[in-house]
Amino acid sequence: MPRSSVALTAEPLSGDAVVTAAGRVWTAQAGADAEPLEARVVDEGAVLQLVAGDAVVLSVLRPRLLPRLDEVERLLPGTTPPEGTQWWTDAFTPWRPEGAIGVAILDAAAEASRGIVVHQGLAPTRNPR
Repeated sequence: MPRSSVALTAEPLSGDAVVTAAGRVWTAQAGADAEPLEARVVDEGAVLQLVAGDAVVLSVLRPRLLPRLDEVERLLPGTTPPEGTQWWTDAFTPWRPEGAIGVAILDAAAEASRGIVVHQGLAPTRNPR
């Protein structure tokens, strides 16, 4: 079973934001000599996957508009979404070591989209800007 995460952002978490974050994080953590990270779209755009070799490091589902902000408290108790949060994006990373890079990519993409990520239902330890 993969690690489940939720990105809460002010703007939709786009595939471009994820791919841009992936480029920065992958180069910094895996090194310049690492095999390239591949982005692939699955199920007619419903999922964006980042793959290293034959291992999926991150799967990001299509963002959904939050109907009401109080849904965040109901579904993720103890989480305070950043001001302006309107979007909910589910994501999955493996528990294997490559999943740590997927988590870092998701965190960087959410931050660039003015948001936070809640991993496994635990509120983040850093304060949103």
